[in-house]
Amino acid sequence: MKKFMFLLLLIFNYSYSQEWLVVSIINQNSKGIKYEVDNGEKISKKTTKNPSLVKLIHSFKEMGYDLSNITQINQIDLNGVFPLFNNNANFNFQTTNLNLNNNLRTNLWFRKENKEE
Repeated sequence: MKKFMFLLLLIFNYSYSQEWLVVSIINQNSKGIKYEVDNGEKISKKTTKNPSLVKLIHSFKEMGYDLSNITQINQIDLNGVFPLFNNNANFNFQTTNLNLNNNLRTNLWFRKENKEE
């Protein structure tokens, strides 16, 4: 019985698969949308002239993908030079050059179901 169930599970796993795309919105303004597409193999950057996020979703739906989730990620970048030592002789406390960038990114998760018979 266990061998039969194992064989059924193997057949079921090979007959159904999913393909995922993660679209990360980099910049959206009146000129268009800059976004990254991650398909699991490579990440490619693309731009559109249309600033509508709804039309971007419809373009992926035309390719056979369904929108599964929308998530937002708060990305914090800390760039600059931090002093490694304290110079008490100069009393110069403005030697740090740190920039803090706060980016709120929107990710669109698309799923394409491949049913093989």
